[in-house]
Amino acid sequence: MLEHSDPSAESRDSQSTVLQEVIAEFGRHLDMLAEQLGASLIEADRECVSVGESFHELSAAKRTIEGIVCDEPARTVLRSSCKQIGDSLHTAVVALQYHDRLAQRLTLVRAGLIRLQDLLQDHSPRSYGEWLHALREVEQTNRTEQKRLGPAVGQTNGSGPCALSQSSVELF
Repeated sequence: MLEHSDPSAESRDSQSTVLQEVIAEFGRHLDMLAEQLGASLIEADRECVSVGESFHELSAAKRTIEGIVCDEPARTVLRSSCKQIGDSLHTAVVALQYHDRLAQRLTLVRAGLIRLQDLLQDHSPRSYGEWLHALREVEQTNRTEQKRLGPAVGQTNGSGPCALSQSSVELF
């Protein structure tokens, strides 16, 4: 007895297989991007630690120079130079805080990519509606994490643009 297969069922199976391959490939690309972000963050953190150590050394040298007892006009020149060094260190610390904020945001982006990749690598059969629901849940999680961190520089939070003041140091 010959079995006749339903051509539309074969077509759906073929489309489903192709869709699963596309989803798996998309997940692989997300994983690659998440790995690149992670490696970049580790490298940036390593460099920031090095810069921070340099700032501590400069600050110690500044204190030593400030402690030198001497007559005018050398005293005024030393104090003026120490003030300039202090101002430059302050500006650099504020700039590093921007880096820290960026690193926090990139960590959230990486976590979001990993969540998407995990969803895409879950081989549970899903309808398009279930996919849409699962993707919206991931989006909601990502938005919640973003709100926890706060608005990005340049974005508004209802009270105007958000930016770190050059005259204040904020610790995260």
